[in-house]
Amino acid sequence: RISTGYQSSLSLGNLNAKRDWGHAKDFVEAMWLMLQQDKPDDYVIATGEQHSVRDFVNEAAPYFGFNIRWWGEGLDEVGYDNDVKHTPLIRVNPTYFRPSEVDSLLGDPSKAKRVLGWEPKYSFKQLVEEMCIHGQ
Repeated sequence: RISTGYQSSLSLGNLNAKRDWGHAKDFVEAMWLMLQQDKPDDYVIATGEQHSVRDFVNEAAPYFGFNIRWWGEGLDEVGYDNDVKHTPLIRVNPTYFRPSEVDSLLGDPSKAKRVLGWEPKYSFKQLVEEMCIHGQ
């Protein structure tokens, strides 16, 4: 919406929150593999990699013609397009902070890999690309 002029900026919560971003197609494949087992068991389905919300913004921005540069800290942090520094594109809004924020979520998929032979096929970069290109 920003790249097409319908919106001037995007408000986000905790830019430092780290998450284990995974593709739904990978997770559905893991569920299918679980259902093929003779006995039910518990598995952690995750990529085993962490990326922050800021990382996601940085990776997604070029798909819309932006190159984000960050200035400030905490609630005053803003993301500008590197070429147009006078208009913040990304702003931090405490309204979007979660009351019981978890700074870091990272799954250990080693059991699913070992027992199910499952491996995520989509990288973080591929996930962001698909969301940006096909999610519009």
